[in-house]
Amino acid sequence: MTGYHHEVQVDCEGRAQMTDIDNYHETVNTQTTWPATIKYAESLKRKNTKIAFFNSTPQGGGVALMRHALIRYMRLIGVDCTW
Repeated sequence: MTGYHHEVQVDCEGRAQMTDIDNYHETVNTQTTWPATIKYAESLKRKNTKIAFFNSTPQGGGVALMRHALIRYMRLIGVDCTW
């Protein structure tokens, strides 16, 4: 679904939560992968970096399916991103 200015509405803008941060944390190495991920996320937040994704359609093939999951994950760790 697309919203204002054709922005893709991932998880109804957070109102339909499919997972939480603990689900992601449990799936990776907590000694290396998780700290590295959080380090880079904190750097993006500190610099007020906003990430925007653009593509031709919000539905369809594999890229769109993966993008929904990526946006969901990035928002859970506090990275400002839109699609």
